[in-house]
Amino acid sequence: MNELPTTDIRLAGFERDPRWQDVFDESHRRPPLPMPLPGVLTHLVFRTDDIGSDRHYEHVHALLFAWQAKVDLDRPDQVLAHTDAFAIKWERHTEFCSITVLSREPGTEDVPPPEPDFPASWRETAPAPLLLALRVTARGTTEDLARLLVERQQRGPEHMGSLVNSGEALVETDFRPGPDGFTRISILTTDLSTSRVGRLAQRLTEIETYRLLALYSWPDVQWAGPKLNDIDRGLMDLTEELADLKPGTDSSFLIRLTALAGELERVTAQTHFRLNASSAYYDLVQRRLEDLREDRVSGAQRLSSFINRRLNPAARTYRSILNRQREMSDRVARTSQLLRSRVDVELAEQNQAILKSMNHRAEQSYLLQQTVEGLSVVAVSYYALGILSYVLGILTAYDHSIDPKLWAGMLAPVVVLLTWLGIRHLRERVHKGGH
Repeated sequence: MNELPTTDIRLAGFERDPRWQDVFDESHRRPPLPMPLPGVLTHLVFRTDDIGSDRHYEHVHALLFAWQAKVDLDRPDQVLAHTDAFAIKWERHTEFCSITVLSREPGTEDVPPPEPDFPASWRETAPAPLLLALRVTARGTTEDLARLLVERQQRGPEHMGSLVNSGEALVETDFRPGPDGFTRISILTTDLSTSRVGRLAQRLTEIETYRLLALYSWPDVQWAGPKLNDIDRGLMDLTEELADLKPGTDSSFLIRLTALAGELERVTAQTHFRLNASSAYYDLVQRRLEDLREDRVSGAQRLSSFINRRLNPAARTYRSILNRQREMSDRVARTSQLLRSRVDVELAEQNQAILKSMNHRAEQSYLLQQTVEGLSVVAVSYYALGILSYVLGILTAYDHSIDPKLWAGMLAPVVVLLTWLGIRHLRERVHKGGH
């Protein structure tokens, strides 16, 4: 028995559910790292579509070995480690892996917190291309954050900022990679709690990661849209032709319909999962933005406004493409059903014509058979009477009173009747033998 480990006698003896530990572990999975002030967080994201997760797992361990890091937690989907200068977290998700490196000790006014230097050999052996390089800096302040936000909005429309956590922190970014390839987000906070700043930094890294993954399907939409338009026009043409389809053209119509159905399935297979995944990432971005608890500041463009201005139309387009794929698949099925019904009706008409022709031929065959039987009776009777006349002719040699022609005439009806009965009996035997 798999008993629940406990020192409380009131729970001793209970059998533990086999997923008991997994459920509780998942509840505490992916904890945020406390972020010192000032502090720097570096976040790298790699796509894992066609790459085995083992290769990413081995790759992060190569980095830990190069940094001589101490491993605190080692799981196939999560690794936690630390060095004297950094806390390190690696996580494997469904479509990507991420590595987060956070400075453990705060910087000073003169000495900024350290930033990680990834070895060149480690960068060159990455198992997948880099999707995102993000650097989040955080420092404490006692200034008026709302005033700072309004002043910094004068830098230009590309500068975004928001008061978050009920006005306790100011987050600024331009959502653009810099010359070094890093997208930068800065946090100014009046809340000096390292755990709350760490949670805020985690939300921001998740927002930027999921935002890029939500937009990752946009090239697929640009490819799939014209393809679906062509398929839609082809279906419209076929539907119009189906109403006036000429006999004998079903085969060519079916070939064209099958080609359109195959093209639709190809487009759907190449985009369906990707578009559904991006729609799910969009929902995650919305939830993380709600968690930021942004304040409205007059004259300032909020982070959520910038993100949703591009993300909302993209998400609606994704769902529109998915709906079109479903609707067009239903249209193909309905057109196929209409063609099948048409073919069934034509087959029924052909079968009815064949049966009518067979009945007509059977009637003709029966009439011909009766005619042949009648001729057979006449022919057999004729030869039988000939033989009988020959026999009667022999008898006249012994008895001159016998008239062969008279007797042949008298026996003719009897011979005909017996011949007819014999042929009829033979026909019945043949008919029974055939069944």
